[in-house]
Amino acid sequence: MRQAKSGIGQCVLVLSSCWALAGCGVAGPASRPWGGWVEDPVEYARYFQLWTKGPEHLLLTFGPGGNADTTGIFLIGAEQEDPAVPARAVRLRGPLQRVALLSTTHASFISTLGKAGAVVGCAYTNRLRDTAVAALARAGRVQEIGAADGVDREQVLKLAPDALFSYPYGSPGQGHVLGNVPVVLVSEYLEEHPLGRAEWLRAFGLLFGMEAKADSLFKGIASRYGMALADVPAGDQGPVVFFGSAWKGRWSVPSGNSYMARLIKDAGGSYLFADRQADGNLDLNVETVLDKGASATRWGRILDQAEPVTPQDVAGGDPRILALPVFSQGGCFYASSAESDLFGKAGLEPDVVLRDLIGIFRPELAHGRTPVYFKLLQ
Repeated sequence: MRQAKSGIGQCVLVLSSCWALAGCGVAGPASRPWGGWVEDPVEYARYFQLWTKGPEHLLLTFGPGGNADTTGIFLIGAEQEDPAVPARAVRLRGPLQRVALLSTTHASFISTLGKAGAVVGCAYTNRLRDTAVAALARAGRVQEIGAADGVDREQVLKLAPDALFSYPYGSPGQGHVLGNVPVVLVSEYLEEHPLGRAEWLRAFGLLFGMEAKADSLFKGIASRYGMALADVPAGDQGPVVFFGSAWKGRWSVPSGNSYMARLIKDAGGSYLFADRQADGNLDLNVETVLDKGASATRWGRILDQAEPVTPQDVAGGDPRILALPVFSQGGCFYASSAESDLFGKAGLEPDVVLRDLIGIFRPELAHGRTPVYFKLLQ
């Protein structure tokens, strides 16, 4: 098997886990905590909330514990202190104009809003897949802020962005700020529903003063997802699907309450681990993989591989797995982060991902369509 470079391979393992995993258990909807504030409906996302009070807005972000795990409260557009809002809320006086990113996955949200030029710093610029922000990085307009310990704090402070976008695990800063730079913790990867991840576009829209555009874009995404879903015949027995990532001889697969499990179900597949609920991925030994995988009629894997992909690659280089019936019956499929923006733009195109999977599970419904993210090996 062709191996990716170790650092990137490890990065892809972490990212693919985030891409597939389920969010942790979420408590029920929060009661309205502050007088005068009205909660704006969020349809699918469970890890942020939007609140309004006249011309003022609040964005609440949550970590793995759901809305019992508040990671940020951001007050937007307020001219003066609001005694009803907790003192720890971070005030943003206006739409963000300059931002830095610790995750390349956030670039696509900003680019989709037409604000790629607002990105002035990013960690791991060499791994950017969003075409607009990557082009700016190559032109020297996006500075590298990554460091051995995760973030070059001195560089971030030098750039003086209006906000630094990060994630709830291993985040820099204290009290939701790094120096005087607000830190916005984005946890779109915890969303179980594909439209939940895409709906984070509305949170970014609020921060960039583009609520109307973000709402319109999201409605279009949701509509296209619904149309793709409607194309799947109801009640038909779909293929039995194994899906996971292999690393050093062990397999990690999405739980039954995960983002990827939902996509497989919506595309008409019967996921082998649909009955296994967990806060994250399931780690399997090869014996379990061989036992469960023997009944699979579709087998998928996430890779970081630019060159042509083979069944050996999808099997993780293990001859025992390669000997399973699915591999001789043309049931292998894959998605490669080296070929597409799998961890960025794909999150904003769940309808495209869904149609890819529909075409893999039911080729008669592909109608000659060219897949974008997930591809069936020929």
